[in-house]
Amino acid sequence: MSEVTYRVEKLHGRPIVDGSDVRRLRIGADPNRSRLRGDAMFPTVVRIPDWVPAQDRAHPDANYYLYCASHHGTSIHMAWSDRVDSADWTLFNAGRLDDPRFPGRGVFDLRLGNETETIDVVDGIVLKGHVSSPEVIVDEDNRHFIMVVHGSSNDGQRSFVATSKCGLNFNRPEVGGEEGHGLKRLKFADRNYLRVFTYRGDWYGFAQRGFFLEPADPEHPWDAPAGWNTSDPLWVSAESSPIEDDLVADGLAGDHLPNGGLGLRHGSVRVMEDGETLEVFYSRKWEEPERLAGVADELSPRGYGSRRGGLGGRCGA
Repeated sequence: MSEVTYRVEKLHGRPIVDGSDVRRLRIGADPNRSRLRGDAMFPTVVRIPDWVPAQDRAHPDANYYLYCASHHGTSIHMAWSDRVDSADWTLFNAGRLDDPRFPGRGVFDLRLGNETETIDVVDGIVLKGHVSSPEVIVDEDNRHFIMVVHGSSNDGQRSFVATSKCGLNFNRPEVGGEEGHGLKRLKFADRNYLRVFTYRGDWYGFAQRGFFLEPADPEHPWDAPAGWNTSDPLWVSAESSPIEDDLVADGLAGDHLPNGGLGLRHGSVRVMEDGETLEVFYSRKWEEPERLAGVADELSPRGYGSRRGGLGGRCGA
């Protein structure tokens, strides 16, 4: 593919939501610890679909929702705006901006209904103590919002999925969520920091360390089909990361990172206009400063060790 050049500009000279907002509104405050969680990370932005009426939005003027989380918090937060390039984004149901129509903090609160910061998900798997890294998409066919989050569990760091009819409440019905929505009783994936995309009508995921994922059953990407073992992940991962493989092949493993590591995390993906090229941006843990890197490669069924062939191959810098 031809070379792509980007010019990056910080709009309005400040982040949309930053640590000062977190501290000012105390959205990262943890009642069980003295330290205030003072970061706002993992943003994902969606345009509110026309089928959500004005009265069911965070504000009648809201056209965009930006979801984010603290790196060590127990809730998922959202800020809304009328324009995607606006300087004014308003945090929803947070701190002193609590909305009495909605339970807990933000759009999903691990502490609702208990003081132990735990949710019994399914088959003995317990989400506990931490939830973060939201990925939110709009499901036009079913007219609801889908949110993938990662969190700590007694089964390790895992990803889970929840739904909401209006994008404002992903909690379970028994703790004030919407009927028929909330956190699903299944394990979504065994990897973290997921971003999802579609290619030729099928769903795929990109996770920490550059691993690709896909639904075990492509006909049911978001729900467990009949007879499904709910303790198995709904989306399965490739056995290797093509991006990590490329960094090793190019001699970049451990170039200036501790422990000889690669440290890939916090990725973002986009299928480009040609519909056949995947663009990936990511950062590398332990870098100082932590920079953004990018790769792009043709999407094709060349295979990466998954059941259906999937996506892979060498990523071009």
